[in-house]
Amino acid sequence: MKLFEPIKIGHLEIKNRIAFAPTHMGHCSTRGEVTDQALCHYSARSKGGAGLIIVEGTGITGKYAFSMRRGLVCIGNFYRKGLKELADVIHFAGAKAVVQLVLGQGAQALFGHPKRDLVAPSAVSAGIDRENMPKALRKMENVRGQTARALTAEEIAELVRATVDAAGILEEVGFDGVEIHGAHGYLLAEFTSPLYNLRQDQYGGSFEKRLTLPLELIEEIRRTVRRNFVIGYRISASEHVTGGLDLEDSVKTATILEKAGIDYVHLSSGCYGALQWTFPDHEGAMIPEAQNFKAALNIPVICPNIHDPVTAEKSINEGLIDMASLSRALIADPNWPTKAREGRYDEINRCVFCYTCVKSIMETGTGVRCSRNPDVGWERFIPKYFPQPQRRKA
Repeated sequence: MKLFEPIKIGHLEIKNRIAFAPTHMGHCSTRGEVTDQALCHYSARSKGGAGLIIVEGTGITGKYAFSMRRGLVCIGNFYRKGLKELADVIHFAGAKAVVQLVLGQGAQALFGHPKRDLVAPSAVSAGIDRENMPKALRKMENVRGQTARALTAEEIAELVRATVDAAGILEEVGFDGVEIHGAHGYLLAEFTSPLYNLRQDQYGGSFEKRLTLPLELIEEIRRTVRRNFVIGYRISASEHVTGGLDLEDSVKTATILEKAGIDYVHLSSGCYGALQWTFPDHEGAMIPEAQNFKAALNIPVICPNIHDPVTAEKSINEGLIDMASLSRALIADPNWPTKAREGRYDEINRCVFCYTCVKSIMETGTGVRCSRNPDVGWERFIPKYFPQPQRRKA
């Protein structure tokens, strides 16, 4: 199967074409430290056979409003020990490890910390519309956010420095790369979006100027890290909202970022105003968008929302994508890759699109739970998920 052939991302060789997509789990401490639960969660997915683990969105500043509780943080030396252990745990089972870096949620920090500023590229607001949610989440009410404060040029420069510092720490503790989060209508995505970026300075006012911030991030990270350290970029193929970033401009953005030095593009779709695209009701919804990027780029294209090994294999064989990224599929069954490789498709514990995982974050605050996999959130108590250090030969 081509799904299990190696692939190179930059100078990094991945053993197969399966990635664990970055997924906020809510398993870290209140300060964003790596916990035993986080270590065992990632151990389970790496031991299950995924070739690339993209660690959940990681905060680089605690300065601005952010909705997600107990997420991972990389701010200074305080976090080094836990992050090093996390890199080691993922490597124990032969997977490569990349960390997604998040500048912030921007105007979409709808349930953010009340003492922290709600900021965005411009003075705009965001919301969640019930009718634009996946069916399983339509019990939620409509949510309207406050108007965000526009970031100053000095604050933007500070975000760049914080992102570069985090990338440097992650390289030093042993990770193989970073993924810049420019999707889902989050803060960086808002800078590239004509809907949210109404600035008239070097960071906005035209398509080219809306790309100033992501280009600065890529340039400064690339200048700081070694040559073989991977830099990826996650982008929504389209925001699917009136006035937002569309497919044509998103593909154009990706081609410019490729020239700037990124090693792969990781697709997603939608934003909080169109969450049925971010969390589709069926498999493969993003593959038609992905093939546009595959045709335009010379770097690997990673596509999410794939649940069936047959879909993954077919899409790679037909040249529509280069890698499949699995989030809910690997939450429901961390051994999905091993079972697929061995042809045990009927034994895969499949996601049923109930979105218990999302509801457990939004409604209960317990951290992610799964209706199909009762082990989720409790891996630290289950020996088969414990990390197994590599033994050095005498």
